[in-house]
Amino acid sequence: MRLGAVSSTMILGGAVLCLAACQPKPTATPGALLGWAYPQGVKSHLPPYPAGLQQIPGSAVTYTGEALNKGAGPPDWFPDSHPPAPEVVAQGRKGLMACAECHQIGGGGSLGSPNLAGLSEDYIVQQVREFREGRRTSWKANWPTNQDMIKVAKTVTDEELAAAAAYYAALPYKPRVRVVEGETAPATKPNYYGWLDLDPGKPPQPLNGQVIEVAEDWPRMLLADPNAVIVVHAPVGATARGQALAESGGGNGQACAACHGPGLKGSPVAPPLAGRSAAYLARQLLDIKTGARNGPMVSQMQGPARGLNDEEIRDLAVYAASLKP
Repeated sequence: MRLGAVSSTMILGGAVLCLAACQPKPTATPGALLGWAYPQGVKSHLPPYPAGLQQIPGSAVTYTGEALNKGAGPPDWFPDSHPPAPEVVAQGRKGLMACAECHQIGGGGSLGSPNLAGLSEDYIVQQVREFREGRRTSWKANWPTNQDMIKVAKTVTDEELAAAAAYYAALPYKPRVRVVEGETAPATKPNYYGWLDLDPGKPPQPLNGQVIEVAEDWPRMLLADPNAVIVVHAPVGATARGQALAESGGGNGQACAACHGPGLKGSPVAPPLAGRSAAYLARQLLDIKTGARNGPMVSQMQGPARGLNDEEIRDLAVYAASLKP
């Protein structure tokens, strides 16, 4: 499995500490307007790598699609850009897929899986333990990527986890998200594993208050190109509304930067949010709000998250996604 099949929820989770301290507002069932953050089609296999010789812009490395489909991956397109990856990251083992299958060798993640590069070792280790010990579940029952990550967390050894955490923590964070506001987005269809595939030949779809995240160049994303861009199509005004909430703290009065630092670039007490996937951040806020994520790692965020309605969660997530790390 690859391209985010395991983790739309992987390590970055507490990533929303303090994202939102806002005044509670009446709302319908939590998550009723956030279905866009949980795309899921019928269960199916991931698409195979294309046949023949494969290469991405800027890389001298080549693979054949046939070799990648037989297990030659995860692809490492820029081997000189990082230290040697530990086995658990680059190859995995029987019963445990390689971390890079979803989070890539460079840690940049993909559609459906978060960016791990530059997070602290302790933070990465603790988040995997949250999955392992039942404190990181999902608002959406049986969300596939969450279930897969729980399985990984229960399978990986402490030694393997420590090696993976040290490796990813040493890598530089490189953003790959761009926010575009408008009224429409390209036509899409949901993938079983939690992201949207482009649906060529169909007319643009109206956003109608949703956020639509897609690969700008799907073939490059499929090949795990670390420089492939994820485009966040958001409703007009979402970024500005999210910024106002983040800076004012809403009715609670605690600005997000109080914990996550200026520009939401992270601090010693909270991870960076800037440039992250809006869908991922929205899922984490909703999980915390509804108690699907609990425990000491998110206790400071539970009160503010409960005060957010679905539109505020959307706008805050879009704003954070729009920031440059």
